[in-house]
Amino acid sequence: MTFLWETADQPEAPAVARLRLWSRRGLLRVVLGASGWLLLFPVWWLGRTPALGGPYLGLAVFMAAFLLATLVSTAVILIAVARGSWGVAAVSLLLAVAAGIAAVPRDFEANYVDHQYRTHRAALAGLAADYRAGRLHDIVALPADVRSLSPSGYAYAGDKVLFVQLWQNWRAESGTGLAYLTEPPTPDTQITTASGDFGHAQREVGDGWWWVA
Repeated sequence: MTFLWETADQPEAPAVARLRLWSRRGLLRVVLGASGWLLLFPVWWLGRTPALGGPYLGLAVFMAAFLLATLVSTAVILIAVARGSWGVAAVSLLLAVAAGIAAVPRDFEANYVDHQYRTHRAALAGLAADYRAGRLHDIVALPADVRSLSPSGYAYAGDKVLFVQLWQNWRAESGTGLAYLTEPPTPDTQITTASGDFGHAQREVGDGWWWVA
């Protein structure tokens, strides 16, 4: 049992400090919560380049960065709620939702393919010109300016198709890539994309080159 006179001289428990949104610490907390989302954009750009080994590894790195940004943002929001800093929590949540929607790629693989085609368009046009002139046969070593496109560094020239592989799995039983076709493809057109795989032309990316998967 506790009597009133026993607690009269005891100090009151300190109140939890609430951060105001427009205070220096409040703004710093909001910036901290948004920093992970801002880093997603250079990671997304890097994932579209050959530096990360292709679209699938790049997507894995992007998802890891996305998870880290989510965890940091969630921690900032929960700490703000626990301290009663509702303005910081509300703004951090709004920024996290907006950044998450903006950062999620709509079609990562298609963006990667389009980026590679635009980057190497001139070199691919020269490769197609050599193919039309009959200077390329069977297995062709890619020029230095497009060698980074393919894990093997080679293109494959057939009677009606020139294929540049962009990706294959470690067992070489599945692959994707860019194909230059001398005739428009039909739904029955099959293109060898790996040692144990055939693909179909999905869409034309430009100048007679098609994305094959």
